[in-house]
Amino acid sequence: MLASPGGAGPVLSSIRHVVKQSLFAVGYYHHRLSSTAFPGPTVLCYHGVRTPGESVPFSDLHVTKPTFESHCRLIADACSPISLADVREAWRGRRTLPPRSVLVTFDDGYRGVLDHALPILERYGIPAAVFVSVQPVLDERHFWFDTVCRYGGEAAVLQARTLPYDDWRTLVTSSAAAEAVETHRPLTSAELTRLAASPFIEIGAHTLTHPTLAHASPADQRREIAGSRLALQRVLEKPVTAFAYPYGKVGEDYTAETVSVVADTGFDIAFTTAESFAVPQGDPLQIPRFTVLETVGEAELAHRLVHSWRAGVA
Repeated sequence: MLASPGGAGPVLSSIRHVVKQSLFAVGYYHHRLSSTAFPGPTVLCYHGVRTPGESVPFSDLHVTKPTFESHCRLIADACSPISLADVREAWRGRRTLPPRSVLVTFDDGYRGVLDHALPILERYGIPAAVFVSVQPVLDERHFWFDTVCRYGGEAAVLQARTLPYDDWRTLVTSSAAAEAVETHRPLTSAELTRLAASPFIEIGAHTLTHPTLAHASPADQRREIAGSRLALQRVLEKPVTAFAYPYGKVGEDYTAETVSVVADTGFDIAFTTAESFAVPQGDPLQIPRFTVLETVGEAELAHRLVHSWRAGVA
């Protein structure tokens, strides 16, 4: 019996998955990676790392420990892990990066980065940048989107993101308190300090409260951006000069005016989610990243590095 058109998509996806797994098992992707050069550094954007089976809001954004470890193993075996400092030097024309450079980054500032990601990063010798939305850390409250998601689902969060900044602010002030025993929550100030003490970690800013900056006035954008830098520097007692735009799509989530504010407030490097390889000739305040989800396993990540991302296909 012929499959109905409606069932062709899942069947084809399953076949592709099996093929990729088989190619990975026989070493095809490792062989291709060993003889290729990326168009530019690959910057990976993660959010949280969780234990398998743990139920969390936006669960696909929070990769499991086995998935993250498999990614780190691939990066260590077949690519060249680089640090934020390496990226700065390359964008300033002071060094040439290896041909398969990969920078690992995390957004928001979840406890799982300290508990789960850091030991894996240290085990494989992989540096990472962690961009922290700092007000929930200071207040020990959940990120606003996690609170909204728990009560209204992901659709409610997407709708809230479209609100004018002043209306959206009411969601921030009503975020739930985060208990120390919770596994899915923002870092505390003490935990953030412990994370920053690792030689593998550099902390960057991700605004105070994670708004859609394009919906905020210039004054509110400056308060969110400059305020996050100052707050992090007070906690860490060290300079903070890297930034990541919340959500990260130009025109939709931030504007050219936002980039000017980032430059004016002392950041020397900033990251988007533009989904492309980075190039040292590009704007250091708009470096693209590939967002990584739990559905991207080890074979899929290898396939994207070798094929899909080069072709501009997610």
